Amino acid sequence: MPTAVLIVQNDPVRAQNLASQIRSVSEVVFVVQSLAELQRLASQFPIQIGILDLSLVTFREIVQLRRQLDMEIVCTHHTADEVMWAEAMDAGALDCCFDDDGPAVCRAIRRTLTAWNQAAS
Repeated sequence: MPTAVLIVQNDPVRAQNLASQIRSVSEVVFVVQSLAELQRLASQFPIQIGILDLSLVTFREIVQLRRQLDMEIVCTHHTADEVMWAEAMDAGALDCCFDDDGPAVCRAIRRTLTAWNQAAS
């Protein structure tokens, strides 16, 4: 089964830009604009990795999503900084990237896929 990636982003242009780049590492990419849409989609389809905009979700919600959905998370924000990165890591995120930095988001996804493949071997 292919790895499903879900992008939660309130800016449709940024979301589509990220989605087009993420398709280079995952065949299945969904885009939603809210946490409620994420929950609804995740109840219908297993989502392995979430790319979550920190302007839409809190660090507490990240912890809950990881527990509830067993989802790996990459945080994004238009002004990501070291403090935000540290808080994201404390919440269990894989990384915290600028929301227009598709290559960094793809690297985080690739690292996760590599770790999963090594664990499966």
